[in-house]
Amino acid sequence: MGLGSLLKKLLGAGDSGQGDQAESRGEPIEYKGYEIFLQPRNLGGQFGVGGLIRKTVEGETREHVFIRADQAPSRDLCNEITLQKARNAIDSLGESLFKS
Repeated sequence: MGLGSLLKKLLGAGDSGQGDQAESRGEPIEYKGYEIFLQPRNLGGQFGVGGLIRKTVEGETREHVFIRADQAPSRDLCNEITLQKARNAIDSLGESLFKS
């Protein structure tokens, strides 16, 4: 296994990473004017917490991708944790989520 493959695997972007990401995007969950997309990463028996928060302001779509170190033994539990973390981020950071 080369260094690139190892890094992709560690970061959750293996061969099925794109398929998993596209599949998990699904319908957004609306929360306080934001859209939350759940994007659990398959980590070989565990699922990594991560997602996308999106909001359209004055015709401009802004996105914030987040990846956490948290892991869960099932996709459903991972989705619950991801949703909770996304809501907490929106509540505490609001529009500043999108600042560089």
